[in-house]
Amino acid sequence: MKRELRIGERVGPSCQPRCWLLVCPDVPRFLPNLPPPPRWAFTLVALGVLAFLLSVYVRVWTPEHGITKFLRVGQEFEDRGTAVFRATPKFIDPFPAHRWGFDGQLYAEMALDPLLRNPHLHVALDDPPYRGQRILLSWIAWALGLGKPFWVLNAFAALNLIFWIGFAWLAHRLFAPLGWAGLAGYAVLLPTCGVIESMQASLTDLPSFTLILGALTVGGTAGAGVLALAALVRTTSLIGFVGLAEFSPPWGEALRKNVIRGLIATVPVALWVAYVLWVFRGRQVGFDGGNLAMPFRGMMEKLGELSVTLVHGPVRWHRLFFELYKSYELHALLTIIAVLTQTIYLALHREWRNPLWRWGAVVAVYFSCISFLSWESHFTITRHALPMTLAFNLLLALRPTRAWLIWFLLGNCFVPFGVHYFDQMTIYRSPPAPVEFGVPAATPVTLAYGPGWSAQQWDGTATWRWARNAPAEIVVRNAAAQPVRAELRFLTRSSVPREMHVAIAGAIVWRETLPAARHIATIPGLIFPPGQTRLVFTTDKPGGKTDDGTLEDATFRMENPRLVVETR
Repeated sequence: MKRELRIGERVGPSCQPRCWLLVCPDVPRFLPNLPPPPRWAFTLVALGVLAFLLSVYVRVWTPEHGITKFLRVGQEFEDRGTAVFRATPKFIDPFPAHRWGFDGQLYAEMALDPLLRNPHLHVALDDPPYRGQRILLSWIAWALGLGKPFWVLNAFAALNLIFWIGFAWLAHRLFAPLGWAGLAGYAVLLPTCGVIESMQASLTDLPSFTLILGALTVGGTAGAGVLALAALVRTTSLIGFVGLAEFSPPWGEALRKNVIRGLIATVPVALWVAYVLWVFRGRQVGFDGGNLAMPFRGMMEKLGELSVTLVHGPVRWHRLFFELYKSYELHALLTIIAVLTQTIYLALHREWRNPLWRWGAVVAVYFSCISFLSWESHFTITRHALPMTLAFNLLLALRPTRAWLIWFLLGNCFVPFGVHYFDQMTIYRSPPAPVEFGVPAATPVTLAYGPGWSAQQWDGTATWRWARNAPAEIVVRNAAAQPVRAELRFLTRSSVPREMHVAIAGAIVWRETLPAARHIATIPGLIFPPGQTRLVFTTDKPGGKTDDGTLEDATFRMENPRLVVETR
């Protein structure tokens, strides 16, 4: 039996309490005799998460930069920015690996000129027609900052927190009638990774998600108006229309309502996009940002890369419990597990009449097509999964069967890392440049990069350089009086399959075909006589642009090289 209820209505023990957006499933309940949690428990959870988020914002704030650390401004876009953007005080990450910053810096810069009339925006933005479509947050920040540049940038950095409050209120209305399972779902949803990812870089995802949820909560033509606002934050927000559309007879009336709601939702963003295309006329137009590929291809490529990283990378398996919420590499695995769990659960528990299920299901299809460009920095894709995460936890709370705990843990296993990651923003410092070559202690051999390489790049766990089109050399010096026999191991990455050769004094000593992925390379049987030896690396195909923006002509990347000396 299924029946409709309104938000906040509680029912007897034969049916799980629920909200009007959902269809109440008649399923066996787990621990049915427990009394429901008090309403103040949900408020207490929300206040606790809010206190944590506010504490991070307070600790990040400085008199000189405010909270602009959340804009993730990189030196590259600072240098090419508009005059007013460059002149406005803000935090700029000095870490070389972060010199490109992140997307929030671009929308914040647009907020300084919300009509996009400054011609220098053609240079300042990476993809002006694409970025310019997402204007609503820039308008709001300009209004909140009263047009004063420093205030505007800080207002933009605070917008995700403001929208989070609205999201917490809407989610409270959805989860409060759902008992202890609802309380658990509410507690993990408020600080879930997608929320943290959007917040820590002042992105458009959480505001867009909140507005779509508001649109589905309101429903009807008013909901279509709210969806129009969401589309001005991100044009992909129009996916939320599947939750507003009528799919029940009489079909003529349903069609009329859908046409009206569709026009209300799409006309404002269509007019703005037309204006943006006029302002940036002559520029190539992008609508997906290069973020889409064949279904599951990006996830599979990430899984392949991850298999190499977990074997060769810095995961401390003897401290597995602590690594689960601290290790970026393990979090990639947990993210894949969580999103696949959510997708499978939504597929197994279809609720065609449920607007939130329809929204989550369509996003699951879209999510499966996210390319490796986004999966490479896997924390990024958790924000795309927000509708799935909401629908999963809400539908799961409606079905608190004996399998509930297993689904709950698997579908939310990535949450602790996000909380830890956000808290670390307050103490993060750019790591110093690490030693580039791992060489055993007391070994008379030293290695150094010679000609043909980019400058050193590094993050907290890895160091790497990119080889240019020309031959790239590694200079080996043996200070001993006798030859040293060793092998060189490193992680490598190439954008396309290519054959690589290593030569010593013109004689090829090793060759291998590199796949278009991350790969462990081992060069065995190297003999270094006393004095200097040069290893010359060449490839058979020209280079291209690197994925971290280091070079335009790179052929392959060498990461964490180490020398293993053979002993007799």
